[in-house]
Amino acid sequence: MAIKQRGRVWWYEFTLNGKSYRGSCKTQDEHQAQEYHDKVKAAAWRHSVVGEKVRRTWDETLKRWLGEHENKKSYVDDTRYAAFWTEEFARAGVVYLDQITPDAVSKIRDAEVGRKHKRSVNVERVISKNTVNRKLALLRSVINAAHAEYLWLETRPLFRGFTENNEIVRFLEPHEFERLHKALPSPYNRMALFAVSTGLRFGNVGGLRWEYVNLARRTVTFPSTLMKNGKPFSVALNSSATDVVRAQLGASDEWVFPSSTGGRIPSIPSKMWKKALRDSGIENFRWHDLRHTWASWLRQSGKVGLDVIQEMGGWKSAVMVQRYAHMSVEHLAQSASVLDGVLNPSHSAFAQISHNRGVL
Repeated sequence: MAIKQRGRVWWYEFTLNGKSYRGSCKTQDEHQAQEYHDKVKAAAWRHSVVGEKVRRTWDETLKRWLGEHENKKSYVDDTRYAAFWTEEFARAGVVYLDQITPDAVSKIRDAEVGRKHKRSVNVERVISKNTVNRKLALLRSVINAAHAEYLWLETRPLFRGFTENNEIVRFLEPHEFERLHKALPSPYNRMALFAVSTGLRFGNVGGLRWEYVNLARRTVTFPSTLMKNGKPFSVALNSSATDVVRAQLGASDEWVFPSSTGGRIPSIPSKMWKKALRDSGIENFRWHDLRHTWASWLRQSGKVGLDVIQEMGGWKSAVMVQRYAHMSVEHLAQSASVLDGVLNPSHSAFAQISHNRGVL
């Protein structure tokens, strides 16, 4: 019997055509372990002697892929998207890689768009096409590795995504933010003011340590390990942001915005956020929209270009700041006025056009 117990769990071990096979039987029951051993050995024989390719499962493929990508900056997102596909495949009865077909994936993809967020604090927030595309990107990466690197798939299926939407930027007017700021309890009100003054994401605000702050130079510098783009990032603090930081002096030796227990604030309590929105009369607004508010106010000032906003916000690509381009057109006014000489009301052509339209 080629199984033996290690601790409480049984393991299999055998040799076939000079190649050794060993692994966990994933059970504490000896009879089940022997059955598992026999199935593994039979599959290995078919693969080695007959040439039959072993059917690999989604679970074992995903486990290998995640294990090889633990150092990715987006690893937290990867594990969340991976859990989504694991849940959906289980619901659809998909076990093996060769069952992950474009048709099966498209059904899951189409059903996901428009679904309400499970943890949404706002009933209007639904899964967007862009979010589904992020989930599809993770699936493609795993399947591509199974095909090209692991050689576990003969052919590589193609999964089509959606055309990216330029989602409407949600931002607050100054008077709206003032209401929200008053409705938020401490320290979330100060965190919100700091966020809208710097454009920093919640993870950076909640994870702000005193060692990153230089009040003398009025800067905050984050190490590369904390940034989404994997590069060190410095933020210049304006007077509003500096005042917020100074107000937090003495709150904690480690965190600028500590929780009630003195530790880091990991996330926004959904009930508290929902109540603050309700009390301030604001709808369909996320904490991340404070970053959009910051960028929108800068752009609307007419004094800050998109290239500067990109640098200030730490965006890797200029494409990410194009959503704010339409918010300021003052710099185009002089060019647009060139047509005034052509479309002057006294001009005969303009008069004729106006007459044809029934203006005159």
